[in-house]
Amino acid sequence: MIDRNKIYAMLDHWFNSEINGYFGSEYGPDLNSLLLGPLDSPVANAFIAKMKNDIPILKQLSADELSLYSVNEGFETKVIYLKVGDVAINLNQIRDSRQSLQGETFDVDAS
Repeated sequence: MIDRNKIYAMLDHWFNSEINGYFGSEYGPDLNSLLLGPLDSPVANAFIAKMKNDIPILKQLSADELSLYSVNEGFETKVIYLKVGDVAINLNQIRDSRQSLQGETFDVDAS
């Protein structure tokens, strides 16, 4: 039986996977396209559709049980949350923690 803990474990695995990290598969989140795109771009539906495609059990959840929403924090910060059931997951924190583990790279020859 699949309970909420197993769904959260699936989401944890998905968020900690690199996009296209498995050979021949597009599995994994593209957090940069969600968080770094223009604020008025309609990427939330595409993000949720990819999540449902990668984790098919999520297709059984309604729009009230699986959704994205944002909260303004301060003057120029927007925090995006994924709501799964009654739990809100801060996607900004997930992206920041992934970057701190992987480090950032820079192209010194960039113009």
